[in-house]
Amino acid sequence: MPRYKISIEFDGTRYSGWQKQPNSNTVEEEIESALSRILTQPIDVIGQGRTDSGVHAEGQVAHFDYPDELDADSVLYALLGVLPHDIAVWDLQQVSDDFHARFDAATRCYRYQIIRRPSPLLRSVSEMVLDELDLDAMRHCAQKVKGIHNFDSFTKPDNENPDSVCEVMLSSYTEEDYLLSYHIEANRFVRHMVRRLVGTMVEVGKGKRSVKEFDGMIDKPSKQKNGHGAAAQGLILEKVKYEKS
Repeated sequence: MPRYKISIEFDGTRYSGWQKQPNSNTVEEEIESALSRILTQPIDVIGQGRTDSGVHAEGQVAHFDYPDELDADSVLYALLGVLPHDIAVWDLQQVSDDFHARFDAATRCYRYQIIRRPSPLLRSVSEMVLDELDLDAMRHCAQKVKGIHNFDSFTKPDNENPDSVCEVMLSSYTEEDYLLSYHIEANRFVRHMVRRLVGTMVEVGKGKRSVKEFDGMIDKPSKQKNGHGAAAQGLILEKVKYEKS
């Protein structure tokens, strides 16, 4: 059966994350419902992974199977009229039958946005921090994150995943006017990892924690160290990279 890969952008403000769950409004459910309506049969959408409640995406990836050949432009146009305004499927392409949105993903890229002054246009997709920040200290912490580490210090204490080891290829800050952005790319992420990394680095920037303390959370990981979590609204899934498609 032909398999189709879709790329999705969404504002996660109104949703309880990506993954379907009882009595909650989720992005996956909205897309499945829209595709099932357009294609007049039940469609099962498989995402590359879940995003938490309130988190956004520019490049979420998913796949689904459909027995006939689809015209991408027609389906994308139809989705514009069926999906809510805060979800968009912006690309659809047929891929090999063995492609898997989750298991074939090589790396995932996230961006966390921090606004340094009030900004109504960016407020729903950023966290506002008006305190003075030591950006040199925060950049040191970002460099410390690169490499292969156990991130137990930056996941929920009740995280069920027994393995918190991730390989981080990119970890850096960029600054443009009043927008400070943290960029991270890794082969995998444990729950709440990016938000807790950013939240803890911001505490270092404010002088509430030392660089030495942050380094210790990387070098001697423990779920009891409990990194400080930043707000979900500032986190954006930028891109999922694949070795094949």
